[in-house]
Amino acid sequence: MIGNIGGIAGIVISILMIILLLIGLWSSKLHSFIGGVFFFLLLIIHEVYSFISPLLIRNYIDTLSIANKEPLFGMTIGELVLTLSLIPKLIVLAAFICLIFGLKKLWNVKSVSP
Repeated sequence: MIGNIGGIAGIVISILMIILLLIGLWSSKLHSFIGGVFFFLLLIIHEVYSFISPLLIRNYIDTLSIANKEPLFGMTIGELVLTLSLIPKLIVLAAFICLIFGLKKLWNVKSVSP
């Protein structure tokens, strides 16, 4: 019972998060804040990836195990899982880098104008 509530709550929170990110993307686009647009776009990609990737990764690893094959680039399954777990962190890192550069550019423009 509690497991179902937790799963449903997680889905609802993910949907609300995507809605808030879409509002932020739209607001940044309205105000021509390119750094914010890339920030929110990358965070939307992160949310979608986090929702879809567990299913795809599980199927891929099951296929590798059943077919007794090695993952790409000669990695072990553990190395593959580690590499795939870095992808969401890299997406968030790229999003914050875009935001920082966008804010720096915005502040430099505002400090130069009288």
